[in-house]
Amino acid sequence: MKKKTRKPYYRDNDFLLKIGSRVRELRLKRGLTQMDLAFKCNDKDYSQINRVELGKVNFSISYLSLIAEALGVKPQELLDFPFSEK
Repeated sequence: MKKKTRKPYYRDNDFLLKIGSRVRELRLKRGLTQMDLAFKCNDKDYSQINRVELGKVNFSISYLSLIAEALGVKPQELLDFPFSEK
């Protein structure tokens, strides 16, 4: 029996760090703690927000949308940072 091969997992750490920094920036501008933001995202624990801000989790676009809504911004605003060319 042939073994299944897994597709390579893609993760752009620099991109995740930039998004995380932007989330943190907007959260602090609104005077929210990580716990406050987690509550607004219907999370029971702030650790997911912490991991997002530190760029440690490759989260879904749906979660990005949820964070944007909780911060009162459009998802595009979380991606509002200079992109470097590769």
